[in-house]
Amino acid sequence: MWRIRWLLRRLEQPSPVLIWSATAAGLLVQLAVFVGIAFDTYRSTLNSSFAVADNIAALIEQDISRNIELYDLSLQAVAAKIHDAEVMALPARVRLLAVFDRSTNAAGLGAMVVLDKNGSIVLDSLSEIPRAGNFSDREYFKFQRDTPHPNGLYISTPFQARLQDGTWSISVSRRLSAPDGSFAGIVSGTLKLDFLRERLESAALGRRGAATVFRDDGLVLVQNTPGNPNVGQDWSRAGVVKRSRGGQDGTFTSEGSIDGIARLFSYKFVSGFPLIVAAGVSRDDVLEPWWFKIRLIAAVFMAMVISVVVLVAMFNRELRRRITAERGQAALARQDKLSQLANRRGFDEALSKDWRRATRSQQPLTLVMIDVDHFKQFNDRYGHLEGDKVLAAIGAAIRGAARRPSDVAARYGGEEFAVLLPNTGADGAMRVAETIRASVQALAMPHERSSHSVVTVSLGAATVVPSKDMAEKTLVENADRALYAAKAGGRNKACFDNVAMISDAARFRA
Repeated sequence: MWRIRWLLRRLEQPSPVLIWSATAAGLLVQLAVFVGIAFDTYRSTLNSSFAVADNIAALIEQDISRNIELYDLSLQAVAAKIHDAEVMALPARVRLLAVFDRSTNAAGLGAMVVLDKNGSIVLDSLSEIPRAGNFSDREYFKFQRDTPHPNGLYISTPFQARLQDGTWSISVSRRLSAPDGSFAGIVSGTLKLDFLRERLESAALGRRGAATVFRDDGLVLVQNTPGNPNVGQDWSRAGVVKRSRGGQDGTFTSEGSIDGIARLFSYKFVSGFPLIVAAGVSRDDVLEPWWFKIRLIAAVFMAMVISVVVLVAMFNRELRRRITAERGQAALARQDKLSQLANRRGFDEALSKDWRRATRSQQPLTLVMIDVDHFKQFNDRYGHLEGDKVLAAIGAAIRGAARRPSDVAARYGGEEFAVLLPNTGADGAMRVAETIRASVQALAMPHERSSHSVVTVSLGAATVVPSKDMAEKTLVENADRALYAAKAGGRNKACFDNVAMISDAARFRA
């Protein structure tokens, strides 16, 4: 009960409606706690799943990187030995052992061959007498021949190996160069895709998880799917490929996988090679236990929330009314009743706000200062009531000129007004100033003690691009200086920071 009494004292309206509204608010707080806990556990569940996918992707990446690195070292060793005259002079059997060493024993690695510049086999890791075959039509041979990469490892598109009963494989190859740097052939090893697929299938990604290895250009090499249905497909437009173009590992949620299953993916670049590993767990599988718990807890809270929903709406309505009233009072506190413009307090707040914004954006900020000509003489001749009517009419003219939502027109003090124009340069200031001047003159309010015979105004404008080292008063002082220049120049005119802006109204009607 003490909470209810505290609320009543705060609201100063001890009515039953507010008591029940407070009760409803309490239920909403509990509901908010429930939603917060639900969201937090949801986020934690997803984060944990991302961590699982990330760890699995890292393990796959390390395994593939280590294996390909071993294959590459074997290729480099072969490339070095075939340039050794003593090795190449050995008998065929001994030369085979010396050149290829134990590279053929590497897991998943098929035949390793040396091809001459025409694509024919000259050395074969599986035979003392090289098997007959020409591979000049292979994509990896053409790439190495046509794109000089003397120290680069190239990973090919998937193909069915001719020397291994059509087994799906990829080639890892290096270019061989003649002493003059010209193309002399390649050394190539075939890597069986079934070997890579077995590595992916061993990852604990759940029954609907997915793991894929593809080149950084988006070409699929292998998936944890029997039969490799997507091998060789171009996934350059897939989300994971687009995200990986920044060259950094990452995670993302895939809403539209090829099989229609939403997954939480982690992808990693295979260190040192143009390959990417993506591992994903099914979002539905991950969230299934979470959904069971949330539904159970939600059922309990729902019964409580439904019983007080009407009272909650009443409580919110009361708060809205109070907020509306407070905002109305705040607006009145910043408004000049006579001119219906902002008062000095409202102007100062707007100047401070627009000054900070212009400082951040480095956009111009313009201030137009306006003073009623010979206003004291007008009051002496016609009285203060008529003077108030003049100020109200000038306020209306200023509102008509400062029409943008961002413009702030204010009564600066006495018979002085100000118009703040964000994102406005000298040309805009000239237009607004002339519009105000001409509008006031067009009112044709008699003023016998003025040389113009009607009420007129003088205007001074200034524009600055604020900086951190500049004070707000700089803009006000510049506009004031321009205003005094307008008065000294005969009044009923506008000046721009000591430079006359307006010679006649026709200038702006052209």
